[in-house]
Amino acid sequence: MVLEVEFPPPLSPTPFAGKVIAITGASSGIGLATTLLLWTRGATISAISVNEEGMAELNAALQEKSKTALPGQSFYTKVADVSKADEIKTWIEETIEKFGRLDGAANIAGAVHNYNKLADTVPEDFDFSINVNTRGVYNCMRSQIPAMKTGAAIVNMSSISATKTESGISLYGASKAAVSTLSTAAATEYGPKGIRVNAIATGLTLSKRLLSVAKEYVDPGIQATALKRGATPMEQAQVILFLLSDEASNVTGTVVRCDGGALALQY
Repeated sequence: MVLEVEFPPPLSPTPFAGKVIAITGASSGIGLATTLLLWTRGATISAISVNEEGMAELNAALQEKSKTALPGQSFYTKVADVSKADEIKTWIEETIEKFGRLDGAANIAGAVHNYNKLADTVPEDFDFSINVNTRGVYNCMRSQIPAMKTGAAIVNMSSISATKTESGISLYGASKAAVSTLSTAAATEYGPKGIRVNAIATGLTLSKRLLSVAKEYVDPGIQATALKRGATPMEQAQVILFLLSDEASNVTGTVVRCDGGALALQY
């Protein structure tokens, strides 16, 4: 019996060749790993972060890598704040002006402000969490979607904290729950136009920032996973690239967990 299936073409080492991908939070951690991995897979990059020093380092790295770029492959880096709608609007307009298209976006920028129980927080903590984590994604999608055509894809950064309650991160969790909802809602609204929208719910990720500012959370976080280890930023980046890729052409409206089995331990 001959199987009646259509096999896809063999995987290319540069599946993003000819595509323009926008990335936020590109100066460190998951954002940096995603940016560099996309570049090695052939993408033209438009990347931002609020971190001036980090963006200068990224720009220098991409300048060096561009010596062996694919034909037509290029990059654009800029310091910009995702919480400021005008800065994001300008960034996307500049991206279209430079490259003529936008095929995907990885909206990764985000942060935990302070680790405090709810009654010990102040309104500024709430504003920070919502402005960076939630409004940042809103600002990005609001500017990115009108610039996209059929086949484009967006991946937003959520967290398992959106569904797994932990003491001290109620505001962060709430802001990420909103990201998950924004993502699934946008998927239903723009699916008819052929634009896919997904989110990735990350668990403990061993970024340099986490190890420097919240090291005390690492060991308990590791024990709370099924794999008994934290993820690397590159492991998260690989999931993001899959969701952006044509291999995920029927995946939309999902929140994909990459948490080492942390949520599975609840069952």
